[in-house]
This record gives sequence, structure tokens and C-alpha cells, in this order.
Amino acid sequence: HMGQTRVTTQNLVVVRTDTERGLILIRGAVPGSKGTWITVRDAVKHAIPANAPKPAAIRPAANQAAAAEPAAADVAEGGNE
Repeated sequence: HMGQTRVTTQNLVVVRTDTERGLILIRGAVPGSKGTWITVRDAVKHAIPANAPKPAAIRPAANQAAAAEPAAADVAEGGNE
């Protein structure tokens, strides 16, 4: 069973994220074959400063985006009754 070993690679840099396509662009060699899942996490060698940015970009699901915008029929027109 070759290839079932977890490999940790250090000193990689997240260059950019593309939320529309669901991509994380990383500078450096990422172990594994193309199309496999990887886990990206912060380094644990030093304490993270309190003002460090949190690298999170989550795109909303299609049904959540549609629910966030009220439909034209749901908007009441006129004054207070």
C-alpha cells in the first residue's frame, strides 16, 4: 500500500485564494498526486499574534445566496398599516 502515508511539508506560502473557482494558490511543492485532497493549516512552531489575519474565504452555497435576497413578491409596498 504505497502512498498511504501522511506527509507534512513546511515553509509553504499561501499566495492567493480564488473563491469563485474554489482554489488556494500555494508557493512550493505540494506532496501527492493531482486531484487528491490536502489539509492546509497554520504553522505551530510559534504562537500566532493576536492581530494576525485569518485566512478564510468561504463562498456561500447557491441556496444561501438566493435566500439572502428577498423576492419581489415578498417586499411590501405602500405605507405602514
